[in-house]
Amino acid sequence: MSMTNAQTAAFQNAAGFSAQSSSTLWLSLVLVLTLLWCTWVMWTAYRGWAAGSVRFGAFGGSAARVLLALLVLMFFTLS
Repeated sequence: MSMTNAQTAAFQNAAGFSAQSSSTLWLSLVLVLTLLWCTWVMWTAYRGWAAGSVRFGAFGGSAARVLLALLVLMFFTLS
């Protein structure tokens, strides 16, 4: 559902920026936080694998799940 011209103008006048800029900001924030979370998960899995407390198969499973979650999120947010 898109905004009408009157709604777009009212948003722009009240906020000082366009609705598209706001949408871009929030989508970028979500993707950056997701990338940080993926980095944290992979770093933690790597440290566990390097210390010997996580098997290589579990490390690969973590990598696959993180990649799948990232791809699904990017598909829905960027399409």
